[in-house]
Amino acid sequence: MGDRAMANIKTSHGSIYVYTHWRGSELPQIAKSAILAAKPRWGDESYATHIIIDQLTKDSRDSETGVGIMLVPDHEDAYNHDQPSVIVDLPLRTLIVQGHEHEDTQVSFSEIE
Repeated sequence: MGDRAMANIKTSHGSIYVYTHWRGSELPQIAKSAILAAKPRWGDESYATHIIIDQLTKDSRDSETGVGIMLVPDHEDAYNHDQPSVIVDLPLRTLIVQGHEHEDTQVSFSEIE
């Protein structure tokens, strides 16, 4: 079954989803690192999205499996019935970590270290 999770990267024009089969429990920390890597481009959604996707998928770049990118969540590859584990909201500059056993947490990009 793996360690599945999904990130929703929201832009002012829509969303793109990145899922992982093997690093789901690490996705909140990976997303934080990706947001920090994109900091110089937070004001440019196209570049910020590119950097964040690049960081979220970098451990599987040379593999044909392990991660994927979707425009619409696919229940077969999604975690928690198409619900993302993390939401990176570029227009609002917030990261939301969806809690399965705890409450959701939301932090501003400026609070991420």
